[in-house]
Amino acid sequence: MLRIKTHGTPHQRGRQQGEAARALALPWIERCLDELQEQFDATSRSDLFNHTQPLITPWVEEKTQLYPEAVAECKGLAEGLALDADAYNALTFYHRLGNHLPQCTVVGRRDDQDRPLLGKTDDIGKEELGMNLLETTTPDSGYAHHHLHFAGTIWTTAGGNECGLCIGMTGIPGPLRDEGLFSLTALHSILPNCADVSQAIAHVRALPLNAYGFSLIMGDADGGLALIEKTSAGLVVLDSEQYPIAHTNHILDENFAAQNPTQSEPTDSNGRRRLKNARALLAAGTSPQDILRNRNPAGPICQRGEGDFHTDYAVVFSPVEKMMHLWPGYPDEVAMETLSL
Repeated sequence: MLRIKTHGTPHQRGRQQGEAARALALPWIERCLDELQEQFDATSRSDLFNHTQPLITPWVEEKTQLYPEAVAECKGLAEGLALDADAYNALTFYHRLGNHLPQCTVVGRRDDQDRPLLGKTDDIGKEELGMNLLETTTPDSGYAHHHLHFAGTIWTTAGGNECGLCIGMTGIPGPLRDEGLFSLTALHSILPNCADVSQAIAHVRALPLNAYGFSLIMGDADGGLALIEKTSAGLVVLDSEQYPIAHTNHILDENFAAQNPTQSEPTDSNGRRRLKNARALLAAGTSPQDILRNRNPAGPICQRGEGDFHTDYAVVFSPVEKMMHLWPGYPDEVAMETLSL
């Protein structure tokens, strides 16, 4: 897993990431653009961008209005990657254009001292393995933080900041709209701006989404622990006393589920099997570390091709201790690393 450090303004940090991750990101970006070109039956890249620009323009305008720092960071990324704006904008909205969703598992429990522990896997396609990087960011404004995301993007999937706030997401289906932010872009805004779980919930509640959604497990240095579901239809805070702290890729709150699309197959059945296994492991007192490494055939948390998913990394956060435990690959295979937040 590539590790990079960035600092300064959003534009500076984007350019620094683009330059550092260029060799890793560009071949994958080319594959994404090839896929979109085939999907849109475009004869060339310029033909593809002629097709996608009318779709993308309102989404870019929304991002400019709601999250100008992300626009500046993406501009820096495009410069650092040596990509023109049309190509990078198509990549930015690759998930929306191609109807792709991130699929993962998140779990949480309290240790014997009542301190929260948060665990997450990141499950992607086999051809995408190795695309996640760990970025350590010292922004010109906001909290310093570690965050995990795809190289060449701002698609935050997990991380923790200097205050001890830690987050881990997994994808859930939501209505498509033009107004709002793409879910992974919205997640990028949490760690620089929020110090604890209550601030993070209020921050996420105020963010409108335009595509899909996420469940998000959160913990903080004061012992806070929460699990939320967020789509363009709204936000639900799940009752941690009612639900075991585990989530995969379908909406757990029945009323909220009725307001959103159903999950597609094989993601839905794959996720339900993982959820059942994760809940059983939590009920048995299994540690988050061992849950993330679990390969029970009935619903493996560490995936190696089940449903065409592969686990690219796993992470466990100890927010009170401000520690992050990372497996930069299949967690049942690679050694754990420990980093301070």
